[in-house]
Amino acid sequence: MSEQLQDLVTQIETRTRQIYEEHLAPIATRFEFEGPPPHSETSAPPMVLFLGNHSAGKSSFINHLVGEQIQRTGIAPIDDGFTVITHGEVAEVKDGMSVVTNPKLAWNDLERFGPQLVSHLKMVVHPNPGLHGIALIDSPGMIDAADGKVDRGYNFPEVVRWFAERADVILFLFDPDKPGTTGETLKILTESLMGLDHKLLLIFNKVDRFESMRDYARAYGALCWNLSKAIPRKDLPHIFNTYLPDQGASPQSGVPTGDFDKQTEEVRREVSRAPFRRVDNVISRLYQHARRMRVHVRVLDHRARERFWLLLRYGVLGGAVALLGVVGLYLVWSYASQDHFGSALLGVLAVILVGACAVTALFLWDRRRLNALSLDQLFESTFARELTLGDNAEDLRAVWASVRERVRRALETGKRFPRARRAEFKRLEKVITKSIPALRLKAAESTKVAETQFVTGDHDA
Repeated sequence: MSEQLQDLVTQIETRTRQIYEEHLAPIATRFEFEGPPPHSETSAPPMVLFLGNHSAGKSSFINHLVGEQIQRTGIAPIDDGFTVITHGEVAEVKDGMSVVTNPKLAWNDLERFGPQLVSHLKMVVHPNPGLHGIALIDSPGMIDAADGKVDRGYNFPEVVRWFAERADVILFLFDPDKPGTTGETLKILTESLMGLDHKLLLIFNKVDRFESMRDYARAYGALCWNLSKAIPRKDLPHIFNTYLPDQGASPQSGVPTGDFDKQTEEVRREVSRAPFRRVDNVISRLYQHARRMRVHVRVLDHRARERFWLLLRYGVLGGAVALLGVVGLYLVWSYASQDHFGSALLGVLAVILVGACAVTALFLWDRRRLNALSLDQLFESTFARELTLGDNAEDLRAVWASVRERVRRALETGKRFPRARRAEFKRLEKVITKSIPALRLKAAESTKVAETQFVTGDHDA
């Protein structure tokens, strides 16, 4: 990353942190929402994450990008953990514990996923110039178990989500032998990478292995069909068809590779653009954070309002029963004859008791109904208007899916959250609709010259 671009990233990161501290932090504290990423993460080198089955060619692709054999490769699974590959003057390999406990690195938060992950994490430091100013993340191969249940000893989808949120480019590789999206792969596509499409590249790798165009078309069609089930959209995202020229085309290849050369080079350039994506991703992360916070706060606010109106409604009913009882007692005391005083008094007391029991029973039933609402029903009730009339219902549901567990944990604490103030909602809307677009425009103007130089080839190799 150039010094000019690094300065811009620092300025944008400082401004996003300022926006968070001034506008979002007070709301996050009141409603127990997550904090911003630590400075060590946003100041880390741009990241490229590689995902795919063990035979998809992730490690080979990394070696191809840097022009050197850094990662071991083979037909059988070589590595069952995450490997962070970064630049350094002296080649060395650091174990997971030394990586997550180093306060100067960006990986401290990974320790929360448990010792099994830490023991399956390492950092490879290498003086290769192709690694300067960038970090490549190699991941363990996904296992396409029929039932989708794979026990790795740690929450693999959550760890992938952690890396994916911080990555600037995500490469998801598929190979001809396994163009399906079952089991673990399906779970990663539909859950871990939800909402991160803007930095996801789908890659059909090793296309030089096909003996004929017919075989290629059949495998490519199978991949598109399986992806259509995992990615519920009208149009599938672009799929890059690649192979690694430095390994030589397969002797059995019956597919012309000219166009695939162009697509492979296109992927290389997208990886090289990771520093430019970092500027936009820092802003996008704040944008997603604010949108997720808005959904989180609105759902908890809706729950608080429902509780408030429940108490008010039955408070009024209880007050009405009490008032009627007082009036009845007054009438009995004032006008009932001595012969009928006792029976009249008992009648009034019975009416008061029945009314109180009825109100109490209705209150308990209504409260149980409110408490029995599932999280999804609570969300549907909160955003009923937007989901019915709006054209961004699917996007809203995707945001909800990303905060659903946090809302559940917040409600399970038993804490009675306050109702959100109108000023807090206005502050959130201002951040989402004004502050962030203005920041993005400023960043776009600042990177225009640098990106023009990159496109024309006037940049460091």
